[in-house]
Amino acid sequence: MKRPNLRKLSSAQSGFGITETLVSLTAGITLISASAVALNSTSTLINNSTNKADLRQNSTNGTRLLRAEVERSLNVLIDSDKTPSGLEHTNLKSGDYANTLKSCQTIAQNQNVGFNPLFGLKMADLNQPVIYGLSVNTSGKGYSLKRCGSPLMGDGRYSETEDLHIAPVINEIGVMPCWKEIGKTLCDKDERQSQSPTNSNGILTEANLEEIVSQLDLKFIEDKTPIRGYLEPALRVVTDENRKLIRFIDPNNDDGDGENSFLQTSAVVGKQTKENLYFAGYARADKRLNRQGESSGVLNGAYFRSVSSKNMNFLVDGSGSMSACILWGSSYGDWRIYWGGSSYYWSRKSCSLTRMESLQHELITLLSDLPEDTKITLQSFSSPGYVNHRSWSESKNGAVVLGDSGVRDSAIAFVNTLDDEKYSYRWGGTHPWEGLDYAFALNDTDTLYFLSDGEPSINRNGGRWRTSDFNETVQHYSNLNKTRSTELKVNTISLGLQSNWMESLSSNTAGNYLQIDKDYLTASNN
Repeated sequence: MKRPNLRKLSSAQSGFGITETLVSLTAGITLISASAVALNSTSTLINNSTNKADLRQNSTNGTRLLRAEVERSLNVLIDSDKTPSGLEHTNLKSGDYANTLKSCQTIAQNQNVGFNPLFGLKMADLNQPVIYGLSVNTSGKGYSLKRCGSPLMGDGRYSETEDLHIAPVINEIGVMPCWKEIGKTLCDKDERQSQSPTNSNGILTEANLEEIVSQLDLKFIEDKTPIRGYLEPALRVVTDENRKLIRFIDPNNDDGDGENSFLQTSAVVGKQTKENLYFAGYARADKRLNRQGESSGVLNGAYFRSVSSKNMNFLVDGSGSMSACILWGSSYGDWRIYWGGSSYYWSRKSCSLTRMESLQHELITLLSDLPEDTKITLQSFSSPGYVNHRSWSESKNGAVVLGDSGVRDSAIAFVNTLDDEKYSYRWGGTHPWEGLDYAFALNDTDTLYFLSDGEPSINRNGGRWRTSDFNETVQHYSNLNKTRSTELKVNTISLGLQSNWMESLSSNTAGNYLQIDKDYLTASNN
């Protein structure tokens, strides 16, 4: 990979980072068989959605299937303004895929539905790619992401004997509002008329969503689909320079000042229900994915495994090293600061996914999927006094129930703020002790998920962290655990490095240690 243009910045307080090529090839190892079931049920699940829970379930089922297929694929296929040399096979409009695209269009016409191809996935175990495209949903008042490809059977295998078919994956994709000032002020009637899309003859389409989606420009420019305008689908996609990533981003602009891609449906006449839509998946070509899941657990991703507790603490690394870019784009833009393994640096090369963004997508996906009666606490650690050394306000005094009014949305909003500070050297270093002390002091939780991408900057007593601190630190928390009414199971996740003390902490608290690096990712592909 071509190294981006760099300008060096002196190192600040931070956890010891890993190189941007090592870790987090993103969120999730999801069961293909469960995704096949999700595909079969999604088409009928949300047709008459009336509340936020329905929208969330729609999003959960659809993104679960999409993630499974992205991770199972060899690479992403897109219609791009410029295809890099050596990646001609990723051009969706290549002659190699013309027959598949034609078949999908024929099926759509026979079903009297629209289908505008958005991206494709080249699969290792299929002769034809799987195509994802946009259409109008069944109500005619919103949009839908649909899948055209070989059917998935209940055991997760593809059926080569059946023809391609089209099925909805994510229904109720929202309709873009008319913004006078993005995220702040909506248009008046005259402004809505001036911003309304027009057809090929220049005639206003008004609210004809079928016509809008049929002529929608979905060509990727500098790795992104175009900014979406009034009445268009509230969905925008970005990939990386190697055509491995599919990630949903802000449909309004490139500055992150608008809002997320979102789902939306009418709850009652004149009132709408809205749910943000988060997704990030990376093509990993899992050719022999046959893992078995827990029937009572949540199907989640690479960081948070086997989640089945109803009383949990989440303690995640918010230090500056989490700003490392793990997937680069192919374009250039404004200067941005990243962690480079030993110091910070500036680059104008666009980053499609940072380590922090990968964590955010993973944790938000899990928070969206957890049952209503789950109780959680949520904390981010860095250095005292720095921006990411903080706790979610709802759980400062103990675990709270996700299903209570506004709680889940508040937790997701907290996770989304972890990269709000654009100067990542202000995020802080690696000081997990306050968060660990808080988790062990709570008697109403039984499980802790503790994630870090670096060894601590200091030890518990404020001195420099040394190897000799390992055993003493683990013993301290093991002793605390014995004083609890219910012992705390500590699951540790180490990003990109072997952490002996985190592994020992898990083994001494009946938890699991997960080290995510090249060896882990290679093993998970086999």
